[in-house]
Amino acid sequence: MEVAARRAVMTGLTQLSGKIAEYNAEKLGTEYFEVEWHAGARPTHTIWQGRVWSQQQLYDVCGLGTVIGLCGANCYHTYFPFVPGVSVRTYTDDWLDEQNWKESEPTEFRGKEYTLYEAKQRQRQMETAMRAQREKVQMLQDGDADPNDVMLAKCKYQGQLDEYARFSKQMGLKQERERIYIDGRWRVAPGRIDKKLNVVNTMKISVPRDAYKIKGMTSEAKHEIEAAINNLKKEYDIRLDLIEVAKMEVGDIFGAAPYLDDRGKLRFALVINEDIDYNVVKKKIQRRYDKGRFAGKSIEDYIAHEMAHIMTYQDCKNEAEFRTRQRIVERQFMQGISQYADKTGKGEESLAEAFVCYRNKEKIPIRAELLIRSYIERWKK
Repeated sequence: MEVAARRAVMTGLTQLSGKIAEYNAEKLGTEYFEVEWHAGARPTHTIWQGRVWSQQQLYDVCGLGTVIGLCGANCYHTYFPFVPGVSVRTYTDDWLDEQNWKESEPTEFRGKEYTLYEAKQRQRQMETAMRAQREKVQMLQDGDADPNDVMLAKCKYQGQLDEYARFSKQMGLKQERERIYIDGRWRVAPGRIDKKLNVVNTMKISVPRDAYKIKGMTSEAKHEIEAAINNLKKEYDIRLDLIEVAKMEVGDIFGAAPYLDDRGKLRFALVINEDIDYNVVKKKIQRRYDKGRFAGKSIEDYIAHEMAHIMTYQDCKNEAEFRTRQRIVERQFMQGISQYADKTGKGEESLAEAFVCYRNKEKIPIRAELLIRSYIERWKK
């Protein structure tokens, strides 16, 4: 339903733009139009996109008025008045021919080759499958299904997300995750959550048993993570609701994940990456610190980074408040805190990295201190 509604709105807007173009052309006294060009167009549209046509040719050549032609279903092309002898074409024939040749060159992924158009179509298929899986997860939860079934459904969704990211990167395409989240279900928490672990501030934090499945995760490493969390909770009033083990981006060690409980209340989880080898975690952290990539130089520093994310938002009561706060924090980006924060360009990452430096009594900009006091230090015990 969401897809049908989106398609109807987008197609309607494109057709409305075409009517406005025809009205403007009539006022300018021209019967010619230049059709817009965009990358990854369907093969039948690459023939005429980016070129100049008469009004009659828009119908005869471009298929205007048909479902599969110009301004038809899911067509993003529009057209503009073109005055011969006055207007200058946006695209030359040589440039258009070169682009068509480049887009027809296939790229391989998992033994199959895709042109640019085919890759974008594959993206749409993957997004559709993920929306269906998100719906399945919600239906299982609403129907009080077996927790193992819910877990398996979430793991499948996480696998789909990972495959989508890998495919998009290989094809050189931007991920369009807003197409996935158009269902309004917000976050469908991935990973394996210990259902017995509903941690609140008054309870002892413990890492779930699934952590032992991670390569190199010993009881000593598990206790080190727990000690780091408890040390931070002695300093700050942190509302950590659960700990989960899940697949994360390559290179991540921990993560902070907001989610909504059954009553729509905002909660926070600490995520441990199941793909990290904890035999080499400390060396990896130290190496990153020595190269100036990250502010943290210990496991506790990395957890402090994630706790900074949680404390920044933990007084938000629902998704709307969280999103509003997030937009404000994102505008507070500070250059030079760490290479990682600079690479993301996100205010919440530079704030979390600055907090790590602040805890370690390292020098940070005055603006960073002010932001830490505003968002984090207010929770200090």
